[in-house]
Amino acid sequence: MKMSWAATVILAMLVAAGMSPAIVAVSASAASFDCRKAVSADERAICLNDELSALDDAMAAGFRQARKASPAAVKPLTRSLLSERNACGSDAECLKSAMTKAIGAYKSVILGEPVDAAGRDKNKIYYGSRAGMQVTVLSRTGLNTPNAVISVEHRREDAVAFCRDYVQNVTDKCIADELAIKLSDRFSGNCTTGRFTTISDQSYVFLGRNPSGAATMGSEFIVIDADTNQPLDGSMASGYPVALPQFQALCPARAR
Repeated sequence: MKMSWAATVILAMLVAAGMSPAIVAVSASAASFDCRKAVSADERAICLNDELSALDDAMAAGFRQARKASPAAVKPLTRSLLSERNACGSDAECLKSAMTKAIGAYKSVILGEPVDAAGRDKNKIYYGSRAGMQVTVLSRTGLNTPNAVISVEHRREDAVAFCRDYVQNVTDKCIADELAIKLSDRFSGNCTTGRFTTISDQSYVFLGRNPSGAATMGSEFIVIDADTNQPLDGSMASGYPVALPQFQALCPARAR
């Protein structure tokens, strides 16, 4: 199987992080699990897509090396990352984003960089659902209070991440176009009422844990659109995977 540009770059990053090329390149022609036993929608999609299969190989290689570096941290991290991948079903773009995130999370563990329990870089916040749609955290004030505020900046390094991980071509035009996107320099929330505004100036209300679990709405927590009062269904298209982490960053004591 010929590996995609994105997978090749990601594997190169893992090698640069100190991993053996022989370990990284193992079984590049197949996913990290037995495709003959694939049952879930995400596993079947990975087995049918060469690029996703290559990303899965890189993710497995990253897991093995990260487990050696910090076994205590990797177990809960892997559980969260696999849950996020499973939630994508057969959506190839969602899977690509989730798997690229997982590879980055394992790379951060290997390099000793700060990541939270969900595999997110603690110094970055995602403003959109596509890989690399991130901003850099500058300051955090009033967390878990009615006046929680996180100040952010959309830096060149963030634009490069988007062009590299999603567009798969880092050019001056791509970077300029990404930096031209209008984003707020902060997002805020009231951790008592649950109302919060995202980096994209969208307003939501966090209502707490979903009493039905993920069975009915596809989400662990209930988040509603403040204007329409409609709950986000947990899918990538609904904005849930972007909105919820922003609330969790503002009000970690409420959303856990």
